[in-house]
Amino acid sequence: MRWLGILVVLGIASPALAQRAGESAVDAAEDAFGTRVGNESIGLYGPYNARGFSPVSAGNVRIEGLYFDQQAQLNNRNARGNAVRVGISAQSYAFPAPTGIADFNLRLPGDKRIVSGVLTFGPFTTYVFEIDAQVPVTEKFSFGLGLSSNRIDNDSGNKNRLWESSAIGRLRPNENTDVTAFVGVFDDCHNEQQPAVFTGGPFLPPRYKRHEFFGQEWTTGACRDVNAGVLGRAALGDWTLRAGLFRSSSVQTYYGDILRNVQPDGRAQHSIYSVPEQSFASYSGEVRATRLFSEGPRRHTIDLVVRGRDVQRDFGGSDTKDFGTARVGERVLFPEPVFNFGPLTDDHTRQVTLGASYTALWASVGGVSAGVQKSFYRRDIAAPAVPLAQARAQPWLYSVSSNGLLTKDLAFYASYTRGLEDSGTAPFSAVNANEAMPASRTEQIDAGFRYNVTARLRVVAGVFQVKKPYFNIDAANVFGPLGNVRHRGVEVSLTGPVFTEGLTIVGGMILLEPRTSGDTVARGIIGPVPVGPIPRTVQASFQYQPKAWRGFGIDGQVSNSSAAIARSDNLLKVPGFTQLNLGARYVFTYAEVPASVRLQMQNVTNAFGWGVNSSGNFYTRSPRKVSVALAADF
Repeated sequence: MRWLGILVVLGIASPALAQRAGESAVDAAEDAFGTRVGNESIGLYGPYNARGFSPVSAGNVRIEGLYFDQQAQLNNRNARGNAVRVGISAQSYAFPAPTGIADFNLRLPGDKRIVSGVLTFGPFTTYVFEIDAQVPVTEKFSFGLGLSSNRIDNDSGNKNRLWESSAIGRLRPNENTDVTAFVGVFDDCHNEQQPAVFTGGPFLPPRYKRHEFFGQEWTTGACRDVNAGVLGRAALGDWTLRAGLFRSSSVQTYYGDILRNVQPDGRAQHSIYSVPEQSFASYSGEVRATRLFSEGPRRHTIDLVVRGRDVQRDFGGSDTKDFGTARVGERVLFPEPVFNFGPLTDDHTRQVTLGASYTALWASVGGVSAGVQKSFYRRDIAAPAVPLAQARAQPWLYSVSSNGLLTKDLAFYASYTRGLEDSGTAPFSAVNANEAMPASRTEQIDAGFRYNVTARLRVVAGVFQVKKPYFNIDAANVFGPLGNVRHRGVEVSLTGPVFTEGLTIVGGMILLEPRTSGDTVARGIIGPVPVGPIPRTVQASFQYQPKAWRGFGIDGQVSNSSAAIARSDNLLKVPGFTQLNLGARYVFTYAEVPASVRLQMQNVTNAFGWGVNSSGNFYTRSPRKVSVALAADF
């Protein structure tokens, strides 16, 4: 039909499935705003960073397009990959969200029996063994299994030992009905804690040797994350019913190793805290009814949705021990003390959202969309020795968007969205670590265009503004609201094949102007620029794999980030950083088995750089590192 041309221009299409030997993030990327396939990721954004915010922390996570409240890490055996949807790509969602949407794709088993294995060595002493299988039982039912064993040697020198396992079943009784069920377990049974570094003034920490662990032998945490769900789809005439119900739970124990008031010579105040077993769990889901009907060149879509979540969090009770003076980068071992834990805080959140959306697409003209949601939010916090704290909200949330086709290759878009989003949790360095912040009313305005230079080469450019309450650590080391924050920016993406056969590029740039406001800024307690967001990020990736090379290819990436504010008083910045990555890939068939070998070197020049997170914790950029991976599909 003629309106399919609009969908092509807007990029609203399902990604093609591929097995492990053929996975390539460059090939899968529809834009430069964040794509992950298997073990490869590319783009300016990710699930934890989009337009300077975190879609995961904001609660804007989807599984196969359906609402999911994530309390536990989705393991790579369940999730084949993810994409971050912002700007024009977010218009394919009936109910967009400020901060963008992180949409995870499951490893849906197909109709062919395949066992895929991946063996990875590096970087450093890392090794990872992964195996995924899909088995068709009948023409209508297939299942998949996955298992991985991982010994991770992190950039900072601390190590993790973890396991991942999953099972997924898919039933397709007919072409109009599809039911999928999955469960995944993530066991991080040995997680070493590298000390966190906080300087005592407007200066950078002294340089210390990278990839060297200087923590304690006994500060090893553990967690067990479990995600499970059932998804279904049924086509009923003009209506399609989709539904998903998910369970996400995490049980954790961990330590926080803190170096505060670090001086230029490396001296610091050293403390370590430990927490008793913490638990975080939620039920969440969505039921959506969609009606599609056409009227000549016009296509109409009506979406009716019910979303909900029930979240139970038990956290706190930590105990801190002082270990006197230490020096950054130097390891001094202490015996493990006896920690005296306190009672936990119980945090119970319930939220139900009802919504309706209407979208109209007109062939060769464009489209409009409007949605309204009514959210019912309730939160009860039972903390030790204080009265029960309660929060209630019943906001109306609106979204409107439009797009227009100036030519068959050029589309313009604009949108406005209001949301009720989670505000994340207090970081481990705060005295109220893991406390969930109250839900925040947020809003976003964006506009831009997409131009198809060729059938596969696309340019996307846009401007945006996101407004939210601002949360960070105050003078008493308590994480909470400190005012409001506004991010304005420009984002640009260029993706697709260029110049010659076999050459594909994924390039992008973001220019960001983050600003805070409110009483704390007016009184000079914090500066007008928040800690962490990077004002300018540029990234260019390429993959060159011509047919004449018979499966061999090379790839590379150059990324540059500008200086960023490192202190809440705005008196210090971390310098900008440029990194070069290079790689090679060979895709081949041996004894009728598709296989590939992937070699990567990151930070080829071994450039040194500092990074800082939003709570003011400094870390070193990773040194030069090399990895090699062998994948095969049997």
